[in-house]
Amino acid sequence: MKKIIAFLLLATPLLSIAQINFERGYFIENNIRTECLIKNLAWKNNPTSFEYKLSENDAVQLKTIKQISEFSVSDAYKYIRFTVNVDRSKISLDDLDSEKDPKWNTETLLLNVLVEGKANLYQYEDGNFVKYFFSTVDHTKAEQLVYKEYLVDSQVGKNNYFRQQLYNLMKGEGNDMDKFKNIQYKKAPLVKLFEQYNGNTGQTVINLTKKQNNGSVNLKITAGVSFSSLEISNGVSNSLFDFGSSTGFRIGTEIEYVMPFNNNKWSIFTDPNYQNFSDSGRKPNQPLKAEYNYLELPFGVRHYMYVNQNTKFFIDAAYTLALPLGDAYIQYGGSKLDIEKNAGFTLGGGFSYKRYSAELRHNFSRNILDYTYWSGSYGSTSIILAYKLF
Repeated sequence: MKKIIAFLLLATPLLSIAQINFERGYFIENNIRTECLIKNLAWKNNPTSFEYKLSENDAVQLKTIKQISEFSVSDAYKYIRFTVNVDRSKISLDDLDSEKDPKWNTETLLLNVLVEGKANLYQYEDGNFVKYFFSTVDHTKAEQLVYKEYLVDSQVGKNNYFRQQLYNLMKGEGNDMDKFKNIQYKKAPLVKLFEQYNGNTGQTVINLTKKQNNGSVNLKITAGVSFSSLEISNGVSNSLFDFGSSTGFRIGTEIEYVMPFNNNKWSIFTDPNYQNFSDSGRKPNQPLKAEYNYLELPFGVRHYMYVNQNTKFFIDAAYTLALPLGDAYIQYGGSKLDIEKNAGFTLGGGFSYKRYSAELRHNFSRNILDYTYWSGSYGSTSIILAYKLF
């Protein structure tokens, strides 16, 4: 098993290198547009630089926010440089201030274009810090849509001035204030609103979010085989009893959420599955027996490495809870040791092709007994096959 884990760790950087994609794009520097190939990272946080090549065989070069005024890649991600006033008020509930008004900083940022038309919508994201901006007329200046949470008598107040800004911007198209009084300061409703407004003006509307990464949910059925081992030991008598290895089946359902950034290379998942271990010990002249049926609940993160549109490798890691089902126990002589709920860590890797996937996953040893002098070391390695329903 150590060789398998070592292989996964060594293979990861090699696979990462293979998945780097330079895609068709351009950048503008000193009002000159240069067509090139740009490394598409499907950025979660707004970038301050990017890597590019003038052609497939050329060396990789770097451009920074100080050098360029605009860049775009794959007709999906477009960033324009603006010098803007941005509200840098704290957003964490524990750090909120008591001032309703924004705390403005003047900064030069590359804003992510979400919607283009008579009025453009932009986003700036840095970790949990997310702000939206808009521009009109010649689109040479951008203004932040104002939303701020603050403390009022130990309660959270909200400055929703962005609704007034939207009304002032769009009222000329017959929109009244009621249309804006409940709109949320979130990407989806703002994109929809700007798309509708621009469509009503008769001008061309471009919604870049339709081509950008979006989150998705996958539901899979899983089945496989597990190779498990169990040892119990007594700290008083220094006795060790080995149950050896046992082969059992597993069946389950996986729910996966693919993150809407970094070209959908990251996901979180849970994989509830049923497994069992049933065996007798290997200690001569000692009656040993184990019956262990359990529900396994992994909660983990997965990273994909694409070979092409249909084929990808992946590695994952998870924190796993194991809940005994029915009468789960270890019989030692005349003693019966009940198996308790337990938890441990898993590491896995595999590949997927279209709707099918295969994975090798190792559950590191965990203690399944809750006694003062007894401990039980249980581990397993599973081969898992999966079929994606959607």
